[in-house]
Amino acid sequence: MSKEGTVTSKTLSLRTFITVIISLTITVILVLSILFFYKGTSYILINEYEQSITAQLSQVNQQISEQIDALDSIIPMFLSNSLISNTLESINYNSVTYDSKISIEKQMSHTYYSTSLSSKNFINGIHIFSDDGTEFYIPTSGKSERDIDLNQKLLDNIDPSDPGLICMSLYSEYKSIFFARNIFSSNTGRHIGIFIVDVAPVNWIQFCAKGLDPSWFIYLYNNEMSILSNEDMEVQSAQLLTQIAPQNSTVSFQELTLSGEPYFVAAQELQGLHITSAVAAPKLLMMSDLNQTLKSYLLLMSGIVLIALAAAVVLSRAVTRPINKMVFHINEISQGRQDSLPPLKMHYEFQIWMNAFNEMLKKLDISYNDNFQKQLLLKNAEIQALQSQMDPHFLFNVLNTIAWKAQMSDNEEIYDMIISLGELLRINTISKESAYTLLEQEMKYVKFYIYLQQMRFEDKISFDIQVPDSLMQCKIPGFCIQPLVENAIVHGLEPKKGNGKLSINIIETKRYMEISINDNGIGFETVPDIRQIASKNDGSHTHVGLKNLDKRLELLYGEESRLHILSTPNVCTSISFRIPIHTDVPEL
Repeated sequence: MSKEGTVTSKTLSLRTFITVIISLTITVILVLSILFFYKGTSYILINEYEQSITAQLSQVNQQISEQIDALDSIIPMFLSNSLISNTLESINYNSVTYDSKISIEKQMSHTYYSTSLSSKNFINGIHIFSDDGTEFYIPTSGKSERDIDLNQKLLDNIDPSDPGLICMSLYSEYKSIFFARNIFSSNTGRHIGIFIVDVAPVNWIQFCAKGLDPSWFIYLYNNEMSILSNEDMEVQSAQLLTQIAPQNSTVSFQELTLSGEPYFVAAQELQGLHITSAVAAPKLLMMSDLNQTLKSYLLLMSGIVLIALAAAVVLSRAVTRPINKMVFHINEISQGRQDSLPPLKMHYEFQIWMNAFNEMLKKLDISYNDNFQKQLLLKNAEIQALQSQMDPHFLFNVLNTIAWKAQMSDNEEIYDMIISLGELLRINTISKESAYTLLEQEMKYVKFYIYLQQMRFEDKISFDIQVPDSLMQCKIPGFCIQPLVENAIVHGLEPKKGNGKLSINIIETKRYMEISINDNGIGFETVPDIRQIASKNDGSHTHVGLKNLDKRLELLYGEESRLHILSTPNVCTSISFRIPIHTDVPEL
């Protein structure tokens, strides 16, 4: 077997190929779907997280604003107390007695505990300073001592002409935020004092962070303070302070890396307070929902992959199983153990393939048998007899005639006859080497044969030959005319009483030459089926030469070149055939 026809163990089977291709295709599609799912879901979740964190920041800012408003709203309550307001309006420098101061601070304490702020536990104390520097102070967180330096800093940082709420961040020194408002006389409008609320930032931010996820944290900061809702996040807050972009009143959303972990951070500056609030949430914790969903999705996809692989195996088996069966039977045919593919239950396409293969085998068998018969006919004794054998009776009669002629006279005709007979034998011998001959050569052989027959029958038989010169160099099958001439003489003219006539006509058409041999012999009562002619062993003449020539013409040129017989007894018998015009044909 050639290298091209050798199947090695490294050759990939069709089943494996189909399984691998389907598996790879499904795997690639699933991997891409997982990536798209992850990216798309991440984008959606990040948008949702941004909205959630921004909403939480808005809630914190609203809570801070509400508490600041609550702080500001208690000032009128204190000033509505007549003792406090009258004292501030009528106070002279150092004219407040100890008892009146105690009375005022009791009124302040009573007023404070009547407000909602007392339950929120993020106010350290309340200060009221008169214009002469007298301080009225109530502590609300258990710390009662006064700090003269603090008082002075508070007074130094307040513009007495500012009518609004003032925020002071003294967190770095006192861990407090102070909200102050100037007090003006309702009668004269002159400045009569300052009202200050001391807020504990840590308590305040923890109050605002109620309900916040423990993993999240709130961060309030400016140049002077940095306040966390979760003291464990000091490292993260320090890094956040250096990374977060400067904010204005617009909310910003960023993804930052704090202490080696990613965080989502929303930040906004509190308008009018010069304080920025930020809400930070760990990304990994928030993305855990996505990871959990992805795990479920991966489990589902894994199941689909397994099902797809099983389907690929089943599909490849369904496709390749009938092919393997056909390959097995084809191998059996190649080994000669079968003649054709047996009936197999297969898909429609494979059934068509099987039928086409069986039909091909039939045609190959027919073609093989035809070629075999061609070779057999060319080498068969009947073909050899057709090409070389002459009737023994004819040769005997010819020899008797030659002998009789020799006895009667010394005639040149004897010489011619002997020469013609020698030419016949020579041409007959040479023609065995080739299945084709030139029409010119065939006609020369026929003329020698006719000459001898004329010498035998003298004037009983006349001959007429009509062959175009343009066809003389065309190739025809060897001994395809002489057997017909011999058949006409032996079976038609020889048994006829009286003179006989035989003609050979060859007509040229566009693609074919029409060859016909006509005689006026006894003819056929019934035109025989040439294929059914059988040989006889009794030495009698039969038409077996016609049968051999007919078969040979059919094998060489097809059905249309077979012998055609027309016969009217004792009037005319014509045997004809046609063959393509060739000047060059391959040897068999």
